[in-house]
Amino acid sequence: MIILNAVVYIHNWGDKTELIKVLKYNNHVSSLFHIMGRFSYLLDVNFDNKDQFENWIDHIKNLKLSSGVPSVISVETQKIIEVIKKKDDFDLGDYKSAAEKSHFFVSIDNPHHDQKLISTLKSSNITQTLLHIQGSSSYITEVISENYEEYRKLLMELKNLTSISHIETQEVISVIKYRNKILDESGNLVAPGEDTRELYSL
Repeated sequence: MIILNAVVYIHNWGDKTELIKVLKYNNHVSSLFHIMGRFSYLLDVNFDNKDQFENWIDHIKNLKLSSGVPSVISVETQKIIEVIKKKDDFDLGDYKSAAEKSHFFVSIDNPHHDQKLISTLKSSNITQTLLHIQGSSSYITEVISENYEEYRKLLMELKNLTSISHIETQEVISVIKYRNKILDESGNLVAPGEDTRELYSL
């Protein structure tokens, strides 16, 4: 039984070959997104216990480039406390059809008065997922909108909530793995895995 579910951010050097190969085929990584921002990748990961998680982090940090330099610059982990909103019937086909849309992950630090923020995000049609997390942010939400203007309107609505101390947007460049299914550079399915939906948060 899985007892530890987390969002992991990884910042790496330009050479991604070895890192991506490890992450794509690692059983602990359910989903893998290439993002633009302070970090290079966002992962949805699952572990049986903290020791297993710690060993996995050590393994990732010890990956080396061909030059011998560590592949990973930094790793940030955020334990998932609660899944508030989740995509139930969403698969790779949905992501492929959304390729021309605006796709973001938004980290929100909201130390107090959560209910107004939760209500705003749960009722938004462009908010796909909402996770309460433990770490540098209080929540992370996934947004897929027809265009940036739709997201900008939601962002302005959030900025009007006085309880929010920080918002950070990470644009999704590509979806590499989703619910154990792996995509190639062209966005085609190359390795179908078991899609046990209750194990996933994103």
